[in-house]
Amino acid sequence: MEDIEKLKRNNQELQEIINNSWDGIGIIDSNTQLIYINNAFMPMLGYSKAELVKKHLVDFMEEKFKKPFIKLLQNNSNEKKYKAEIDIACIRKDKQKVFLKVTISSMLKKNIFVINTKDITSSISDEQIIDDYVTSMHTDLHGHITKASKAFIELFASSNEKLLGRHYSKIIHEDIDPIVLKNINKSLQTYQEYSGKIKARNNDSKALWINIKAKAIFNKYGDVTGYTYLFFDITNEVTLNDEKTILNKQVETSKKEIDVKNKLIQEQSKLSIMSETLQRLSHEWRQPLNFISIQAQKLELEHAMGEEPSIEDALIVLDNIKNKANSLSSTIEEFQGFLKPSTEKIELSISSFFKDVEKLFKEKKENLDIKLQIMIENDLSFMTYKDDLKILFLNILNNSLENIKKNNIINGKIDIIQSFQSGRLYFNIQDNAGGIDQSILNKIFEPYFSTKDEKNGVGLGLYICKMIVNLHLDGIITAISENNTTTIKISIPVEEDLN
Repeated sequence: MEDIEKLKRNNQELQEIINNSWDGIGIIDSNTQLIYINNAFMPMLGYSKAELVKKHLVDFMEEKFKKPFIKLLQNNSNEKKYKAEIDIACIRKDKQKVFLKVTISSMLKKNIFVINTKDITSSISDEQIIDDYVTSMHTDLHGHITKASKAFIELFASSNEKLLGRHYSKIIHEDIDPIVLKNINKSLQTYQEYSGKIKARNNDSKALWINIKAKAIFNKYGDVTGYTYLFFDITNEVTLNDEKTILNKQVETSKKEIDVKNKLIQEQSKLSIMSETLQRLSHEWRQPLNFISIQAQKLELEHAMGEEPSIEDALIVLDNIKNKANSLSSTIEEFQGFLKPSTEKIELSISSFFKDVEKLFKEKKENLDIKLQIMIENDLSFMTYKDDLKILFLNILNNSLENIKKNNIINGKIDIIQSFQSGRLYFNIQDNAGGIDQSILNKIFEPYFSTKDEKNGVGLGLYICKMIVNLHLDGIITAISENNTTTIKISIPVEEDLN
């Protein structure tokens, strides 16, 4: 009798502890029907105990959270004790949205669950407020939109599906001179924040005037991974007279700033590439220089020990030294050649250029069953370094070809897709060679980095591509790899008035 009384007291004490808990605690069945709730649970949803008990918890949830929540209750594991956690959004009695973090624990009977709920509305609301009220977007290095806030989508009367993957220039009004967009790009490439007024257009072609702020996004290693933009709608503040003044001023300012930024980009690229090259060359030269030193010391040692080397042996040693010295000399000449354009710029037609590339590629691929498809969207002509451009594409194609061969890919395929947007040429070179591991993807443009056997390559092909694009063509080159497919993305500026 005493034991029974003690058990009752313990249960009462436990119930009192639960009722006075800061967290909302409840018991539900496998259909989410509320069997029990404590005092802290009620104010979270704004209903009384009588209004909640015997109701189904999912009836208070937003639609998209119902199925994931029910799925957690249908756990088929053999564990005696099952625990799961999920964030859900519910609609309170006052029609306000509340975000709850719910921890689900199974009881001895598998169809009964204890739920521990915490109100996390304040932390989630901060992110949602930013998404709902801050007009922002992110782009990759080539200017293609990768993320847009809800406020941005609403301002431009669009949707994620229509925006993601498109170039940000598609939202810029046709009244804006392309030189202004070029100036924005130059600012970002020189790691400067861009700030100014710009005329845009929404999905319904309605004109908008916005203040724009843009800056580079860096990863933890200090590499630029993309750009972020903030927009402030000032349409109602800008009059017709203001428009003309702003547009004229933008062009004048942009022309002056672009010259300065062009020089800065060239100097940055040159210093970066030269520094990188010297570091790598010094590392790679140690072995041949050691070889030369050892060969010379060998002759000196034999002479010191009175063992005069034969003329034939001496000539062999000297020949080895000469070959190594010639190799080092040719390496210097190779890099000197790429630190400055080898030819003058000429006018080049896209279609005729790719005909030459296709012909050279067919000679290289030998008897391999590899299909090269070139899709030209804008057959324009532009001023460029033809030889460097040819080396760029042949190196990338050769890299794809070797990976297709190395991975024994049946029906190998390489696609080159060309497009033109707002004064920039875009090239996507895509292959089905098996992809590149994410752990080394950021290293493929480094000098002397190679996934090939030592006898098949020294790792300069893609590095030379990077030098050509960054230093000679004033452009950007990046790589993405997913689903056994690798895409090299290149964008370079061209003159706007060429057709």
